[in-house]
Amino acid sequence: MTSAQAIDEAYERALAGVGKVQEIRIGVLDERALQRFSLVVGHTDPAHQDPEAAAELGYDGLLAAPLYLSAVLGWDTGPAESELLADGNSTTPLGDVDVAGLRLMGGGQDLTFHEPVVAGLDVTMHAEVTAVTRKEGRSGPLLVLEVHRRYVDAGDGRLLVECHESFLAR
Repeated sequence: MTSAQAIDEAYERALAGVGKVQEIRIGVLDERALQRFSLVVGHTDPAHQDPEAAAELGYDGLLAAPLYLSAVLGWDTGPAESELLADGNSTTPLGDVDVAGLRLMGGGQDLTFHEPVVAGLDVTMHAEVTAVTRKEGRSGPLLVLEVHRRYVDAGDGRLLVECHESFLAR
């Protein structure tokens, strides 16, 4: 099968998943995980490391680094190796879209922060692939997948973060 044929087949499969919303329960955000992520990305100020400092600033828990929710693409222990895509990625960030056999790479994010994200929040993510486009690139055909992820407080439904993201599949 040629590369163009593989892209065409994946495009047809992917179209069937456009518009479907996948709900993924992330769970209660762990203080230690937030602290570790914050350190790795350089958020070493007290509100990201010390719950008391966060409380003094009016937060209900230790403050998460802004990119925490959108940076973590898998929230469970992970799928079995046989369930991974050809490039080793999980299908989770793509909602209900089948691009099996193709390799993915990120194409950029546009984030909107609605509410502070803090330790102790119970979070749910709604992932929807809003569009799939077949394009001709310099080195051949590829797919562009547009994904909209909404992170909400599972308790009261408050919108915390929105992420509009593009993935390129080849």
